Amino acid sequence: MQIHYEALHRSALEAGISAEEWDWFVQGTSFKEIPRGTALIRAGESVHHAYFCTKGCFRLYYTLPDGKDFNVAFTLEQDYATSYAAMVSGAESSYTIEALEDSTVIAIPYDALLHFMEASHHWEHFVRKAVERLYIRKEERERELLCLSALERYEAFLQKYPGLEKRIPQYHIAAYIGISPVSLSRLLR
Repeated sequence: MQIHYEALHRSALEAGISAEEWDWFVQGTSFKEIPRGTALIRAGESVHHAYFCTKGCFRLYYTLPDGKDFNVAFTLEQDYATSYAAMVSGAESSYTIEALEDSTVIAIPYDALLHFMEASHHWEHFVRKAVERLYIRKEERERELLCLSALERYEAFLQKYPGLEKRIPQYHIAAYIGISPVSLSRLLR
């Protein structure tokens, strides 16, 4: 089980978190296996955990009124997946997070995270770095959607998620860059 915590442990050490504080963290979290096709979080659900992906791939998507899915992000190994706004505000998630592969995550209860941050400024630093990364990713995504052509959005996808195009169906990539699968096929020719 400790192998699943390695990347988080490295980040914790960089933030100055002691061995005792780290053990406290591990005891307050849990390890979960998420089968392919399973929702980690569903739109309309309350969110009480942040998840750290140790293996696999997730898509974060909105279902539009016409029934089409619009992928807003992917979470791969060594990254977080959650509806941060819903978790912090106590609101329901506005999007779904689904495993695209058999995946494993570390489930971090939000209440425990708040407790860790109140107990140690090292934990505040640790969480701040994770939130900053999520915010930067969100801002980059908004810029891509507003300012880039479909081809440029595809190229940005390839840069942001190297190798992912080999792991997921093309229709998920099309839903991410905001075009139909047919248009993506045309674009790639």
